[in-house]
This record gives sequence, structure tokens and C-alpha cells, in this order.
Amino acid sequence: MFFSIFIVIALSLNSLGRAADNPLSPEQYRDIIKQGFSTNWFKSCDPLSKYNDTNIDDIFNKGFRNLRLRARADLIYGIGPKPCNSMESFLQNLTTVVDKCLDVGIVPIISWIHHADEINATEKARENYVWWWTEVATQLREKDYRLSFNLFTELGIDASCGACEESLRRDNDKYNNWTRDVIAAIRKTGGKNTERILILGSPGKTAKDLHIIDKNIFNNDDYLMVEWHLYASGPNKNSQGSKKYWKDNGKVSGRQNVRIAIEYATNFTKNTNVSTYLGAWMPADNEGGSLSEYEVVQFGKYFAKQLKKEKIPWSLNVLDVYYNTKESEWIQGKQNISGAMIDMAKVLNAIAKVM
Repeated sequence: MFFSIFIVIALSLNSLGRAADNPLSPEQYRDIIKQGFSTNWFKSCDPLSKYNDTNIDDIFNKGFRNLRLRARADLIYGIGPKPCNSMESFLQNLTTVVDKCLDVGIVPIISWIHHADEINATEKARENYVWWWTEVATQLREKDYRLSFNLFTELGIDASCGACEESLRRDNDKYNNWTRDVIAAIRKTGGKNTERILILGSPGKTAKDLHIIDKNIFNNDDYLMVEWHLYASGPNKNSQGSKKYWKDNGKVSGRQNVRIAIEYATNFTKNTNVSTYLGAWMPADNEGGSLSEYEVVQFGKYFAKQLKKEKIPWSLNVLDVYYNTKESEWIQGKQNISGAMIDMAKVLNAIAKVM
């Protein structure tokens, strides 16, 4: 029995390895990234201080197949906290994690963050953005095709800047120009990057805004996908009528909200033939703690089931809620989620059953 299981796993990994030697279509890529987690390692000055290789093994053994490696570019350059990393050290650390992911069978998805530059999208900010991605792409250009680049993590706005007319989220032309420029720069680095999957960010976070992307961007590139999300901080029951509302088992408007959110993504794919990926969602209310454990489980199961039905891969926000990376162990027992005591291990198990 054990020998048979070993043979099946070995054949599966060998098949995946052979597939990674050839360019992957967005449809193929969608099927191999499956479900996973967003991560925080590269949102700190010392990204490997809470990382070890066992993390990746444990994630794979739990049945998850992708990690969204969110990386703060402002820790290297630009406005914001004083840069605490050199590009050289960042690339070394990033390569360590990418290599381990690929060795184990986890799909690494690198995602850029620089909120100050997203909000104040100057010409200098655009140049730095293209430079950052060019450095990353050059470093990793020969890594196999399972590695992808998620061009934006989430375009934000700042309440302190009013309408934020200079932000990428408000200025559609800037969003499209930045996206065109960085795609061209990454492709120019050569190697496997000429046909690597690049995942565009939604111009407004949700799938409702995907239509803003200039369709000409997709015309001459067969290796593009788009990322969107809505429940990055979870649903809540404090604002009935909102698009994130959920109560009890969701039968009163909650499930409809989920279906509507996903329908925007499926309609986009039907109209453009471009596959989508949901890069961050959370089953608990991480802002107000308004949901009970029962409600969190019900939302998680329903949302995961609907995403599976539409073949939309996803990453849970965030790995640290479910797994202690420093101690290399899955977190057990109830946690305080913004005032609500929730057993997130129970929630994760419920989600895993419908993946």
C-alpha cells in the first residue's frame, strides 16, 4: 500500500516537473496553482528570521500548492520607512524561498507592494517600479515556469489624500501605462521570462474593475492572468447591504454577495479569455470580529466551494493565521480574531474538505 502511494506521488511530481520545463498556458497554470496562502516573510526587514525550509514541506503536506510571496519594495527604495534591505540581499533571500518552493512542488507567486508609490504615482515611482521588477526578473529568469510574477498586490488609496487623483487606482491611464511598461521590461530580460505567466493586478481590487484593463495589453501576449479579491479582511455582519455582508449560513444575501463577486470574474474571463486568480481572502472578520466560529466556517466552506466550481485558484490571507512559521507548526486552538475567539485550525480543515 505504502509503495503504491509512493509511486503515485513520484509519478505526479515527475509529470509536474516535465510540465514546468515547457511554457504553461494560463489554463494549465490555473490548474497547478490550486489553493495556497499569502505570506508576510518579505514584508519585513529580515525576511528569513521567521522562515525555515520545513515551512514549505509542511504546507505541501497539508495539501496546499501555492504561496503568494508579497514583497514590500519600499524596504529597498523610495518614500516610506527608511530602506532596510539592499536589492542584493533581498534577491538572495527571495531566491532561497523560490528554490525551496519549486523543489517541493509549491508554486511561488511573487507580488510587488509599495503603497506610497501606488498612491503618489509619479514618473519616478514608475521608473522604480520597472527597475524593481527588472531586477527580480533578471535574477529568476531561468527558474522553471511554475514561478510567476504578480505585478501588483493591491492598489490602495489613502483617506488623507482626498480623491487621490494621482494614484494608480484612480488614474486608469497610469495603471495601464505602468502595466504595459513592466510587462515589456520583464519579457526583455529573456530566459523563461519571455513566456512566463505574469499576473496583472485589478485596477480597483475587485473583479468588478477588471474591465478597466486595456484589452490591447492581452492581444499579443498569451501568458497573462489577472488577480482580484474582495474578502482580504474577511466578511462581516455589521453592514447589511454591503458587498461583504455575511450572517449565519449566508442564505440571507451573504451567499448572493459571494456569487456576484465571483460572477464579475467569470464574466471577465468569458469576454476576454483571460483566466483569473484570487490572491487574498479571509473567512473571519479581521476588522471587527463580528462573525462567530460557526459563521466563519460556513463562509469559508461556501466561498471555497464556489471558487472551485468556477475553477478559480486562490491564496488564503494570511499563512501566519494558520501556521507558526518560526516554530514550524500548525496553530491549534482558538485565536483572538479582532475580539472573536475562533479555532482557525477547525476553519482551515473545513475549507480543505471542499477544495
